[in-house]
Amino acid sequence: MTPQRNVEESSPQQFQYDKAYFDKHYSSPAYLKFIAGRNRFIRSEIGRYVSGGRMIDIGFGDDNLVKFFRDKFEVYGTDIAEHALVLLPPDYDRAHFKVANLDVQDIPFDVKFDAVCAVNTVEHLAEPEAVLRRVYNALNDNGVFALYLPTESNWLSRVQYRWFYDVTEHIYRPSVPELEGLLARTGFVRRARFAATFLPLRLTGGWFLNSVNLYFGIWQKPARAGA
Repeated sequence: MTPQRNVEESSPQQFQYDKAYFDKHYSSPAYLKFIAGRNRFIRSEIGRYVSGGRMIDIGFGDDNLVKFFRDKFEVYGTDIAEHALVLLPPDYDRAHFKVANLDVQDIPFDVKFDAVCAVNTVEHLAEPEAVLRRVYNALNDNGVFALYLPTESNWLSRVQYRWFYDVTEHIYRPSVPELEGLLARTGFVRRARFAATFLPLRLTGGWFLNSVNLYFGIWQKPARAGA
């Protein structure tokens, strides 16, 4: 069954993910401080399940997440925005970072990954089911997928969405049950989930997950039988 989606007749390619977009979203010192703390938490949580290997950030933006993985991981990234490559610091291996629209193409690297991250990315997808299958296929057995995004599960989270995230670029707006159902049908097994609005507090109760606007989950690709 195809999950219900709030998807307009649009595609991420219609939106201008250009320098003006990046300047608008990554110019506030307060916001940059917030996402640094958030990303440290994400890095710490992923470290509970995989200690190293290859990591790819889907929608790497200005490298604010990737840089926290360079201690133990070989890092990669994709982004729909050409400007993300302009912002990439010179000490990265540029062959590991490519422009890609995963709604319509596979992850453009001929390697498997131990960790895939999608932070504030899934809500921009026109074809989330197809993209999650691509993520699943790109992972090694026991690899993990970490995703962070706004959700709409009840009236309280919908009000928060309207206040903080009601932008046209968000073309996929699932509830927590819808999102987790899609991940499970893809083959992932849930390992952790948090009401991300309150990170670094580890709030995991169902009421919090459905009533706050941000979700952070870690899902794992299980090893094949006999592998």
